[in-house]
Amino acid sequence: MPLTVLVRNPGTGEPPALTFDGDRIVLGRGAFADVRLPDPSVSSRHATVRVIAGEYLLFDEGSTNGTFVGGVRLASQAPRTLRTGDLVRLGRVWIEVRTDAAPLTQDLPLATRDLAFKLVADAMAAIGDDTAPQVSVVEGPDRGTTLKLAEEGHVYVLGRGETCALLLSDPDASREHVQVVRRAGVVLVQDLGGKNRAMLGEAWLASDRAVVWRRPSMLRVGHSVLALAEPVADALADLEACEDEALPEGGAPPPPPPSSQKLSAVTRVGVDGLAVPLAVDVPSVAPKAARRDTSGWSATDVAVGGAAILVILLSAAGLYWLLRS
Repeated sequence: MPLTVLVRNPGTGEPPALTFDGDRIVLGRGAFADVRLPDPSVSSRHATVRVIAGEYLLFDEGSTNGTFVGGVRLASQAPRTLRTGDLVRLGRVWIEVRTDAAPLTQDLPLATRDLAFKLVADAMAAIGDDTAPQVSVVEGPDRGTTLKLAEEGHVYVLGRGETCALLLSDPDASREHVQVVRRAGVVLVQDLGGKNRAMLGEAWLASDRAVVWRRPSMLRVGHSVLALAEPVADALADLEACEDEALPEGGAPPPPPPSSQKLSAVTRVGVDGLAVPLAVDVPSVAPKAARRDTSGWSATDVAVGGAAILVILLSAAGLYWLLRS
C-alpha cells in the first residue's frame, strides 16, 4: 500500500504531499533525501521509513534533535510502526503519514525538489526576502544591467528592440534575440531565430523549443554574457550544507491537528518538450462542524492562535538568522 507524507508546519498553506510505493524512504535535509525538509534542525539523513513484513516502520538515523511520534522520542535504530494519521516530528518540522489509498506521485525526484523549493520560498517570503530569479549582464557593453523575473509565466524578451524587457546595446544582438520565462521553479530560455544564435554554456540554443537554464551555465547573446541568479536555490543549497541546529528545550512547535484531506497526485505537464512541475494538488475537505457561537474569541482560541503565530515567527527568525550569517 502506498505511503503519503504531508508536511504540516504552520505557514505552508495546503500541506505539500508526496506519495511513495517503495521499500525505503529517506527523510532529511540533504539533497539525496526522498523527502527533503530544508530546516537546520533536521539532520541531513534524519530518519528512514522501511517496509518490513508488510508494515511501515520508522527508524531514527542518529539525528541531532531526534524523531518523535506521539510525543515519544524514538531511540536510534529502534523501529516504530506507522499508522495512518500519525504525526511525526523531525527537529522542528512536523509531518503526517497516511497509508490510505492515494495516487502515486509521478517523477518523484523532481517532485521532491519542488517540495523543498516551495518550503524555502514560503519561508523567505514570510520574512520579506525577494525570491524572484534575476538575469544580469556580466560581460559586454551593458555590464551591470539586470532583469528580475518577477512574474511567473511571463515571457521576457532580451534584445536591441525598444520593447524588450532587457534592452541590449550590443550591436551583435538581434532586435528580439532570446526569451526567458519562469515556470514552477525553473527558468526556461529559447532562441528567437535571429542572425546570431545564442549559446547556453557550450551549446547553441534551438529556436523550436525552450531549455532549462541551470547555473552555473552562462547565456551568450552576441558579445554579451548573461548570468542567472536564483535566491531560492542559493538558500536551499546553504540550508543543505549547514551544520545541524540543536533545538533548545521547548524550542519545538506544538503538534498540528490531524488533517482530513482528499489526496491527489502531483501532476506534471509538458511545456515546450520539458516536464515542468505544477503545484501540489491537495484540496482540503473539512468535516462539518457543530454550530457554535462566533460572536467572540474564547481563551482557547486566543491561546491556539497565539501559539501558531509564535511558531511562524520563530521559524522565520531562524531562517533569517541562517541566511544572514
